[in-house]
Amino acid sequence: MPSSTSARIFLGLNAAFSLTVGLILLFAAESAAEVLFAETANWQPTLLRFLGAGLLIFACDLFLMASNRFISRGQVLLISGMDAGWVLGSIFLLAFGGDLFSNSGVMLIEIVALFVAIFAIGQYVGAGKIEPLKSRASVRATGGKLHASVKRVVNAPVDAVWAVMTDHPRYADVASNISKVEVLSGDGLGMERRCYGPKGENWRETCDLFEDGKVFGFKIHTEAEDYPYPMSDLQGRWTVEPKRNGSEFSIDIEAKPTGNFVVQTLFKLAAKRQFKAILIDLADAWSARMEREASR
Repeated sequence: MPSSTSARIFLGLNAAFSLTVGLILLFAAESAAEVLFAETANWQPTLLRFLGAGLLIFACDLFLMASNRFISRGQVLLISGMDAGWVLGSIFLLAFGGDLFSNSGVMLIEIVALFVAIFAIGQYVGAGKIEPLKSRASVRATGGKLHASVKRVVNAPVDAVWAVMTDHPRYADVASNISKVEVLSGDGLGMERRCYGPKGENWRETCDLFEDGKVFGFKIHTEAEDYPYPMSDLQGRWTVEPKRNGSEFSIDIEAKPTGNFVVQTLFKLAAKRQFKAILIDLADAWSARMEREASR
């Protein structure tokens, strides 16, 4: 079970609660104003709608964070701090402006603050359980292209790491987006392999860079009719170098999205997160195999 599970559960509960309150304030602002305030005024529904809209945006962010297995401790603590600020703001509001609210309004503000405090505490405790990622991944969009990379230090010598990296048929064992890899021809520079996706879709890849024991690269032939991703000019680089206590391998992917500006923008937003998850899972699975092979 991922170390972020506990924190993400409370983030999800927080998101659902914020969504519910936000929808009520946004679409039932007049009714909410009558319940909350001791005396109604024209500005109150507008204020509540702004607050509701803000809570909906906040809820969307929380849902995205709750679905991220690789969320960082700092991100969770930031949300806990924001929740704590809401609780303190509620206390301040009731202490110095309590006369503005009806008895029902005061009670509702206290109930909301109580729930938010529970979320803040749960997220804070969950954040303490999050372990730093050993695989360091990043995805960025620059110059119309996506650049994705991951690095991982392993307790294994370079030759053991290189042997695993160049075991092409078994690449499918660790890559979640690939079900099978076939070596079609060659070895080293100019080698060709065929990769299969989970639904049987397949494409060729040609080795266009090779330095034995150091680095190899593949150009992916995205022109295949059933190539599953809206990308062109796709290439990857796999590198290993010695480190003090073992080795460090890295994977670098560069791709150009296809389609018009809107399609490319939407793809970049979705791919950033997906690429990062795929690369981290791959690096984690690969490093485990490398260390097993090295210990034999």
